[in-house]
Amino acid sequence: MISLGSDTKLKPFGILLLVLLAATPSLQVHGSQSPERSTEAYVEALQAQAIEKELWLARGWINLGHYNATTSNVLPFRAVAYSSFVDDKRFFLADEGGTQPGTELLATLAGFFSNTQGDEHPQCRFPARLQWLSEQLNIDRQRMPEVDCPLYRQWQAMVNVESVVLIFPAHHLNSPSSMFGHTLLRLDPASGGEYSELLAYGVNFGANIPPGDNSLLYAYKGLSGGYPGQFIVEPYFKKIQEYNRVENRDIWEYPLNLTLDESRRMGTHLWELKDINFAYFFFTQNCSYRLLELLEVARPGVELTDEFVLTAIPIDTVRSIERAGFIKGHHYRPSIASQLQAQISALPENIQILPNQLSQKEADLETPGLMALPEEQQYDVLQAAYNIVRYRQAKAGRDQASAKHSLALLTALSAYPPRPLQQVPTPVSPEKGHESKRLALTRGRDKKSHYSELGFRMAYHSLLDNEFGFLSGAQINMGSFSVRHYDDETLKLERLDIADIFSLTPKNEVFNSLSWRVYGGLERVNTEERRPLVAHISGGGGYSYAVGGGSVYALFDARLENNSELNQFLELAVGPELGWQYKNSWGAGALKTSWLEFTGSEQRIDFSLEQNIVLAVNHSLRFKASRRWYDRYTGSEYSLSYHYFFR
Repeated sequence: MISLGSDTKLKPFGILLLVLLAATPSLQVHGSQSPERSTEAYVEALQAQAIEKELWLARGWINLGHYNATTSNVLPFRAVAYSSFVDDKRFFLADEGGTQPGTELLATLAGFFSNTQGDEHPQCRFPARLQWLSEQLNIDRQRMPEVDCPLYRQWQAMVNVESVVLIFPAHHLNSPSSMFGHTLLRLDPASGGEYSELLAYGVNFGANIPPGDNSLLYAYKGLSGGYPGQFIVEPYFKKIQEYNRVENRDIWEYPLNLTLDESRRMGTHLWELKDINFAYFFFTQNCSYRLLELLEVARPGVELTDEFVLTAIPIDTVRSIERAGFIKGHHYRPSIASQLQAQISALPENIQILPNQLSQKEADLETPGLMALPEEQQYDVLQAAYNIVRYRQAKAGRDQASAKHSLALLTALSAYPPRPLQQVPTPVSPEKGHESKRLALTRGRDKKSHYSELGFRMAYHSLLDNEFGFLSGAQINMGSFSVRHYDDETLKLERLDIADIFSLTPKNEVFNSLSWRVYGGLERVNTEERRPLVAHISGGGGYSYAVGGGSVYALFDARLENNSELNQFLELAVGPELGWQYKNSWGAGALKTSWLEFTGSEQRIDFSLEQNIVLAVNHSLRFKASRRWYDRYTGSEYSLSYHYFFR
């Protein structure tokens, strides 16, 4: 077999010689040539043709092998090195196939003509490669050995893909792997009519996490590449149950404009990736990045992955797919919780408590409070009560008493003429929201001097940012830092936040949601003499309640701090925090106060007011005023910031 390195380029004379050498046996009289030699000569001719065309550099082949090219310029030479994201020797036919796409291409051509049989034959294992190479080299399939591939035929019958839909389940703050949301693909069958979703398959990429790994271990391994990642294909209705009904996440579905050939090319390539391990990194080579690679396989002319070097946040990849012209519409699939909130909100305010009362296991379904209502409202109240029971069953599981009460509610509903369910208003689709990265320019003054500040946030959204396209009450800030320059001092690091996550979900009779916050990193703390940079981990938990268009909340906070000004190397502080998140015609605002008492007896009281002013989707101003009463510092601070969001 001809050997070829990853960046080899043959001179025209060498190519001609290879072609002549490969083609010469085929010019002989067939009677004087064995079938084995004839096949070998034909393979060599195909290999020479592939070399002449430099097919290993073609985008279609690079995509099928999931190769990443890196270029180094060391004058007077320019070297290109390749490395596949696939971390599994089973995916390659050549020993050096993971780093030499040319060698792998030649080995693949030879493999298609090998005399082995069964599902391990390269024709069975790599049908997408076979299809692509046949198109590029006009391979005569009649000269190939006839191979039966029962497992691949079974796959084709099961995943009979005709069209593809991009799926975006909204973020889930209580799950480290899904706090930024998630993306997967839905493969719709050739014929399913209105029931096609029940017959469709979901394509998901995720880390292969062994049982017993906790969230801290997952975070470490997920960030450092300690887990292998795999594609999993399973019935889509299972994903609906998982995201929509169990985790109560809204789902956005985006039909893609892939042609039939492009859709089937993707489906065929997925067979090649069955049980194959990839490198997995939480922020970069994650679920969303791998789906972009699948779309590049389906449509080789597009470039989707190149812009995602530092992070591949799911909603950013959705925007990238939209910019590339793949998306032709969207469909909103609300979660059970969203449906329930819409049902209760549609009831008159004076009876909104009734559904929760009737959802209790011992409730009287013929209570005078229900019977006095018009028939249509009776039906709506009972329907909402039934959905509350379903919601609680999805969270806590079914038991005999709840199943009995659920049946009683259904029986009561059957006595009324059926009515259409309350439609959930479709919110702004998430890809229309602001970009994930943020640059902040600030001018302010504290007790001593004026200052200028430059801030950067890697991701993603804070409670006061423009809420257009985002879920209310969810904050995820990752990789934030700022540097400050006082007019009479040098430039210094002001703060570095590794993570700042805040879930502010209002509690009511139906949703007994806990509000919580956790954040940590480095920040400066004011004293009268200096502003030391301290390390801390802070957090708190409590409850919030809806008030008008915003919410009020109360948390019990705890903080562990390393500060050279304190008595101990590490000191713990605890105390309450009260706040009001509100909305007005300008944007969102917050008023809050907190009190912390350290184990070394130091006390800190903070009060602040912030107002965000939305200028455009990716532009805003923010005003902040604060007052601090510390044991060794008392003073006020004012600032005005300009925020620019970008990708």
